Amino acid sequence: MTIERRSLTLFESLFYMRQVGPVVASLTLEGQVDAAALDRAVRLLQRDYPLLRCSFRRTDDDVALVLADEVPGLTVVPAGWNLLTNELNVPLDQDRRLSRISLSQAAGSAVLTLANDHAGSDARLNTLLLHRLLEYYTDLLRGIEPPPTGRSAFEGSLEEALLAAYEPGPVQPPPDTDPPMTLAGAATAPGPLGVRSLSYEQDTTAALIAASRRGGVSLTNLLTGAMACAVRAQFPDAGPLPVSAAVVVDLRPRVNPPIAPDALFCCAARLVCATHVDAADKPVEVGRRIGTQLKAALEQEEIQHRLVAQRGVGKPTPLPPISFMVSNIGIVEDYPVPDGLRIIDSRFATTSRGPVPTLFGSTANGRLTLDLVYDTAFHRADVIDEVVKHFEASLLGSEH
Repeated sequence: MTIERRSLTLFESLFYMRQVGPVVASLTLEGQVDAAALDRAVRLLQRDYPLLRCSFRRTDDDVALVLADEVPGLTVVPAGWNLLTNELNVPLDQDRRLSRISLSQAAGSAVLTLANDHAGSDARLNTLLLHRLLEYYTDLLRGIEPPPTGRSAFEGSLEEALLAAYEPGPVQPPPDTDPPMTLAGAATAPGPLGVRSLSYEQDTTAALIAASRRGGVSLTNLLTGAMACAVRAQFPDAGPLPVSAAVVVDLRPRVNPPIAPDALFCCAARLVCATHVDAADKPVEVGRRIGTQLKAALEQEEIQHRLVAQRGVGKPTPLPPISFMVSNIGIVEDYPVPDGLRIIDSRFATTSRGPVPTLFGSTANGRLTLDLVYDTAFHRADVIDEVVKHFEASLLGSEH
């Protein structure tokens, strides 16, 4: 019997109730895409990954994922649209449809996006699903029809995996820290999300990775250190100032047994690291301090215990205030593409409403791409431009 409904867990409900919106994975392609064949590939993907056929339904008792027999296939949008920015700003549906796959083409190029509501997915899962979509598309162009996978519509949840591995414990209060510096001003009328994009060619990306290794930090820590320095630079006060960063962690490999990479639920959660940053500090120095905290929290399985504890008490555990957030999924495996197509870049971002700007990063084909997403209701464009300018200068200065 096919199960057609599953109530959201507490962890998933937080995304829904806070209207976090979609997480969007995006591919820029050189070449032309056969839209009809891609639409067929989309429908095969929806067949094999039932999450893509779900929507949210809210009742007096709960919010649930509800499976539909059929949903819209490929959405084709006009050429020239900034699909990543557009998908972040356009609600999936008034009835909370969970997924949308879109294509925009111009002469000699195309952009493909997959948007899934963050309550049911995350950047790594979206990126993997785009990978599968191109596999199906490539097979169809070769005259091969991928056979059904026979997957279950609902495959559990992150909390179920954690409860099988951890005993519930007490809710731990957030540590006492100095209130961090923040970039947000007073909230104004609701506005669109803004995006500032950066990309680096293979030689620059390789130099940044080498610099992080020389400094004994990961690329994620280096990016976090550069953002902390950029935030600190917006305040003229003398001396070290408190800055805190939320770093997004993929829990799939951090549960025993590990969660499958294509498990159809969100496995991304945040760790908060706080430090004091002086005007003369370098990104590697700050990144090293943040990395030390991050390593200790991961070794102590802080996120896992926090999520299990909040499930036990039935409400979210508090997190300390933060200056900004960083989500870097690292190296994206090569996508299968048919002859005549080439991947230019791979990006992702999440609808990030509220006063906390978020830096999203990924590396594909040896090229690092970064997108800083901010809510224009809280942040002025000129301030964000100054942050990006300082961030890039301090990041590229780390090469030497």
